[in-house]
Amino acid sequence: MKYLGLLLILMLSSCAYMNQGLNLKDPEVVVTDFNVTDVGVEDVAVNLLLNIKNPNQVALKLDEVSYALNFSGNSVTEGVFNKGINIPAAGEGKLVIPLKFKYGSVGNILSSIMKNTYSKDYELNGTAKFGIFSIPFRKTGEVQFTK
Repeated sequence: MKYLGLLLILMLSSCAYMNQGLNLKDPEVVVTDFNVTDVGVEDVAVNLLLNIKNPNQVALKLDEVSYALNFSGNSVTEGVFNKGINIPAAGEGKLVIPLKFKYGSVGNILSSIMKNTYSKDYELNGTAKFGIFSIPFRKTGEVQFTK
């Protein structure tokens, strides 16, 4: 048991030393676009575009993105997108995440669309996971549908 504790201390200190030598920085996750791609009879399809900047001198792998979308304070959809991408050292990567939600989750959207215009405030929260590191992101705005 004594050796296990010593091994754990050595492993943690070597990880800290390696991280110190690499001087790793958090990647930057930015929501660059959020647009409606299809308005169907039962649901709405939306594409969420993320731009991930890697300031490090080593490549990173984005494992998954979890997200939660609210319209006017009401939860519309949430989930996990686990088709990750590799982001090159000192480079950028773009990721498109398709979202779908039912009309019932946003209230009277159908009647508003039939009137040719519709506008709704949205809030998108999420987390991009890189191995053991998680980077939160948030975007708010207004979505407008026109016929």
